[in-house]
Amino acid sequence: MSKKAETRHSMEEWADRIRTVSSGSDPQAARKLASDIYRAAQEELEAERARAEFEREE
Repeated sequence: MSKKAETRHSMEEWADRIRTVSSGSDPQAARKLASDIYRAAQEELEAERARAEFEREE
């Protein structure tokens, strides 16, 4: 699966979760979603940095 396809799939999952949280009134669910998005973004940034570092070393 290409990186672009992975991102699109993940974006659809995030969109589904946002719709679920926004239609409810559970503030903890909204905080959990925000935390999950933040964590996923940080993990993606770390992976990109690692790839860039690997490419520089080669």
